[in-house]
Amino acid sequence: MKSFLEPLDDVPCFTKASLRLVFGGSEDALNERIKRALRKDELISLRNGLYTTRIYYLTEPDKSAFLEFVASRLTPLSYISSTYILSQYQLLTEATYPLTSVTLQNTRSFQNTLGNFLYQSIRQDLFTGFVSKRYRQNMYWVAQKAKALFDFLYLKRNLGRDLAWELQDGLRINWENFGEEDRRLFQGWSVLARSPKMQRIARMVQKIAE
Repeated sequence: MKSFLEPLDDVPCFTKASLRLVFGGSEDALNERIKRALRKDELISLRNGLYTTRIYYLTEPDKSAFLEFVASRLTPLSYISSTYILSQYQLLTEATYPLTSVTLQNTRSFQNTLGNFLYQSIRQDLFTGFVSKRYRQNMYWVAQKAKALFDFLYLKRNLGRDLAWELQDGLRINWENFGEEDRRLFQGWSVLARSPKMQRIARMVQKIAE
């Protein structure tokens, strides 16, 4: 027996409104179809009102790219950054991190079948330093390496009093993977932040990473 979701098995993610347009019928009937599909694991709820099909996820060969795309849809006006990007560049390698993003909206998190997604809020003027990536026909944003490190340190609340030790040893950052151009960009964003903490960190980063 064919699933009623089969027409959407090739769509990365879709809303309840999209389901309503495809299938019509009453709101109660649609809600019942959705509940049944969730119980049967044919449908994956990404957040309230946003879904993908189990078939799509299982047959997607590049699951990392798909998860990045999902992160961009869970919270619009966001870009992937911080620990997730730092681990991609092997600046942080000792742990498994949630898929971290920076947003103009309030700090929030989502947990679903696919993983954990964390969003940290940043000022409008610091919402920069990212490049576009493509997933199928869709575009989303990811931070440059230096901006990911800036976001990580700027938004980190529990840095110890001994910043020199934290940067050199405590945070276990692989500074050999942070080059001269990275340091230049980091310095620029630290100036833009108008933050004494970040300007102090920038001076330390310059010395440590040389």
